[in-house]
Amino acid sequence: MLEVTPLRYFVSAFELGTISAAAMGHGISQPSLSQALQKLEDAIGTSLFVRSRTGLRPTPAGRDLYHHAQSILRAVGEAENRFLKEPPLRLSLYTAPDILLPAFQGAFHALRTTYPTLEMRFEQAAADAELSLVDKACSPRSHKYRELYSEPYVLAVARSHPLAGRNRISMNDLQSVSLISRRYCPNYDALLAEFALAGLPLNVSAEAVNDQQVLELAGLGFGAAILPAGHLKMKDTLTGVPLDHEGLERRSVGIAVKKTAFADEMFRTWMTGWATLPIRL
Repeated sequence: MLEVTPLRYFVSAFELGTISAAAMGHGISQPSLSQALQKLEDAIGTSLFVRSRTGLRPTPAGRDLYHHAQSILRAVGEAENRFLKEPPLRLSLYTAPDILLPAFQGAFHALRTTYPTLEMRFEQAAADAELSLVDKACSPRSHKYRELYSEPYVLAVARSHPLAGRNRISMNDLQSVSLISRRYCPNYDALLAEFALAGLPLNVSAEAVNDQQVLELAGLGFGAAILPAGHLKMKDTLTGVPLDHEGLERRSVGIAVKKTAFADEMFRTWMTGWATLPIRL
């Protein structure tokens, strides 16, 4: 007889492609997850994965079981929600203004499908939320920070901009560029310091309160912006020019997890969706 928990482990291993990532997503050891998969294969009587150093490759039987497992787990979740009469889950989140939500649609989808009745609310401060999408520098001390990715900053300009074709741009080149201000960015003060050290003026053409506004303003030609490189995948009318200046560094983006069992559970589900993200940064 098939058990639900090994099926959940199997689905995670199928979607994430490695034993280690699946184990991390469920908060168990790799040997425990491997043992559960082996018992599942023994129960079915066939191999579900071809294992190699690079990860897991599903067999035809594995692909077939994956589609059945999704239906089974969905039905189990619906039955639990209907008959267990548990109070609805409520998850509080925070998203920094320099982070764009579309990049995390896979993670949000995982939360919604795993917990169909989950209620979400957004907080105004990272410390008040159970899960916070923030730059590493903004992670609250009450939370555990888990990096999701890092990326460099680029000069984002419209494709018709005179600098659009440049391979790199120096600090001196920026003195002739009208920039859209991002005061909320945790690295904004560092940017101001670099301009001051270089003895250059900062020409501000507009000021935004979040990066979605910056993308729209830059796309409309209101100025250029120093933005995380991954943002440009959200706006095809813009292009990014790498910055030739060590002071304008990369940023680390991650999820700050409140130190509670519930937040840890939500984080593990979040990670199963993040690993299958359609927009990889």
